[in-house]
Amino acid sequence: MTLKTYPITGHARPRATADFLQVSTVTLWRWEKNNPEFPKSTRISKRVTVYDAQEIRQWVKAQSAGSGGVV
Repeated sequence: MTLKTYPITGHARPRATADFLQVSTVTLWRWEKNNPEFPKSTRISKRVTVYDAQEIRQWVKAQSAGSGGVV
């Protein structure tokens, strides 16, 4: 997944979010568990978990601005 195909707003599944961040889904879950600044996922049904795409993009922007995190 590239920057062009990851949504700007709305929801994105964990695999799409991991691809966007160029990490594995395991790393994604680990960041969520261990990094309080990383956006939390939302379970929208028993089998569907999503991330807020805008929050993920804001987090990436904060990391590239040097606020001290991963990525």
